[in-house]
Amino acid sequence: MAQAVELVEDLLVVRERAHSPLLTPCSAPGCSTLTMGGTCVEHDVPVTTIFPRGRPYVAQPETLAESLRVRSPA
Repeated sequence: MAQAVELVEDLLVVRERAHSPLLTPCSAPGCSTLTMGGTCVEHDVPVTTIFPRGRPYVAQPETLAESLRVRSPA
């Protein structure tokens, strides 16, 4: 029972953790833009994605006219 009490006490203790700032200046020399990553958008290296079987199909949303069209039961 004493172990359970100690466990509960350990869980209820507010522990302080070291947090890094959310926004930091861009790491590129001479740039002071605030960013959430290492570099800002202007200094990020462009990424190209290669899809081995082609780009995945993304369904286009139905337009309002198509969604309101009366369809006969098949």
